[in-house]
Order: sequence, then structure tokens, then C-alpha cells
Amino acid sequence: MKKLYYAASLLTLVSLSVLTGCKKDTVAFPTNSQSNGTYPDLVYTTPWFPTISDADGIFISAQVTDEKTVVISPYKNIYEYGMAKVTNSTGNFSSLADAGTVTLNDTVLSKSTALAYLSSITNYTLNLSNATVWNIAGNGGALPAATFTNTNNNPIYSSDPANWDSKWVPILPRQLYAVPAYPSNPLTHQDSINYPTALTYTLAAASYTAAVALHKADSTTHHVDSTYNATVQYSIPVKTVNADSTIIYMLDNVNGVVYKRTCLATDTLASFKPNDFPSTTVYDIASFRLQISAINYQNSIINSKKYYFLKMASAIKYYQATK
Repeated sequence: MKKLYYAASLLTLVSLSVLTGCKKDTVAFPTNSQSNGTYPDLVYTTPWFPTISDADGIFISAQVTDEKTVVISPYKNIYEYGMAKVTNSTGNFSSLADAGTVTLNDTVLSKSTALAYLSSITNYTLNLSNATVWNIAGNGGALPAATFTNTNNNPIYSSDPANWDSKWVPILPRQLYAVPAYPSNPLTHQDSINYPTALTYTLAAASYTAAVALHKADSTTHHVDSTYNATVQYSIPVKTVNADSTIIYMLDNVNGVVYKRTCLATDTLASFKPNDFPSTTVYDIASFRLQISAINYQNSIINSKKYYFLKMASAIKYYQATK
């Protein structure tokens, strides 16, 4: 372990602030094992579920590219998901409501015991290239039935995760040890020897030597770089089409979300420097993954409930998968 917007104009008013900071999602979605003929245990990865502070329900159709770096060669999945959550209290997606049967393009979503919905684990082709039609059976008067057709264009993320750099992981800030000036030597004239001064020099010289050792151990490649923590270490492409925003997640199976950043739809690169990450950041490299989701938002008031219907293009990459 290392330390390591509504597609209509109203979306502009809502802005990116509708996205709350994502805490670790306590609802686990099912996954389905897949084999490439060599490694039997690779699974489809469910994209991280974004939450919205004024939403009573979020319904997501996602097109996903999932790439894993395996022992011999990378393995890629391309597939489609439907995901949904309805809240008991606006914006609180840790307390979910039963929405009855939920379908996406006639595909019935599986309902977990925690009342989160995911498309059937036996069907990863949901015809999401066209308009998406959501049918919510509801659950009596408290949650009436609803139907919504999302005709927005699908968002597109431009980069293939197979081309992502393995260095795109948190690089944490650190203390660079500055080397002090070498102490002056008082012993330049034998007739002015002063033993206390000589002792002071000896101690200063020892301190200098220790500082040099620290510098070499921690800062060798940044010998004259006093701005290391504020220096861009890498930039991740976030160019999209038809997206209202893009969210970058760095996460693992141990800690959940390690880092989250929301980018504007007009951004093409997201640059990272050590100061972007808290020095207390911890992540599990064995299950660490980078996820970039281009999202198109549309919402509707249905029976006094504010539902968001998202189209999402997600790219996900595991860096240290062993299978």
C-alpha cells in the first residue's frame, strides 16, 4: 500500500455544483465474471455512481470501456450498463427507496437488497446508441409510476484507456530537504586556533553532511527544484463530445474514492501535481483504478419528484490487475 449540468439551458444555472463530493458508496452492484480464454476471473466493472444534491432519483445509461493490465497482455471489455437509485430523502443516496420494477429500453434492472438497481448481469448490450426509455413501476402513492425518454446525444470520451500512462496515480507532496551552506572553517591560521570555535565548526560540518544525505535520499532528481510540489507531473486527456461535465475518479477496492475531480466540458486536459493530493492519501495499488466519466445531464419533475436522467461514457483502467 502506498501513500500515495438539464442538457437544456437550465443546466447552466445548476452548474457543476450540483455534484456533491462522492463518499464511498455503500451499495455494491453485482458483477459478472468474463473470460478471454486465458484468465477466467476478469469481471465487468460498474462505473462509479455520481450523486446530485437536489435529486430524488438518478437513472444512468452508461457505455463503458474497461481495460485491465494483465500478466501477459491487456484485456479490454466494451459493454453497456443501466443503473438507478431513488432516495427516501432528496440528495441522500445512502437511504434508498423501492421504485418497483425499473426498465431501461425494455431491459429489467436487477434490484439489490439495498434497493439499488443495475441492468441484468446476463445482458451487456442495451441498445444505448439510440434514445433511452425509462419505465419506473413505482411503489404505491409514495412513489408513483413514471416514464421518461432521454433523447440527448450520447456523450463520447476521446481517449482509449489502453493508451493511458501507468504513472497516472497520485503522486504525493513531500518535504524537499534543502542543503545548507557549507560552514566556514575557523582553522585557517594556526595561531588563531580556538577550540570551542573548532568544535562548533565540527558540529556544523556534521549537520551539513547529514543534510546532504537526506537530500540525496529524498530529492536527488529534484536537486534545484524548490517548486516540486507545485510542478505538474502529468496531464490526463479529458476531451469529450456531447458531455456537460467530466468526472475523474481515482479509487480502489479498499479505500473507495481516493480522489475526485470534476472538469468542465470545454477542458481537454486535466493536469496533476503533488499538491493536488493530500499528503495523507493512501491507496491500494493492487486494486487501484482510474475512471473517467463523460456525463450528459437531463432532468424532469415527475409527480413532484426531481429525477435526473444521465447518459454516461465511462473509461476505466486497472493498473496492477494480476489476472
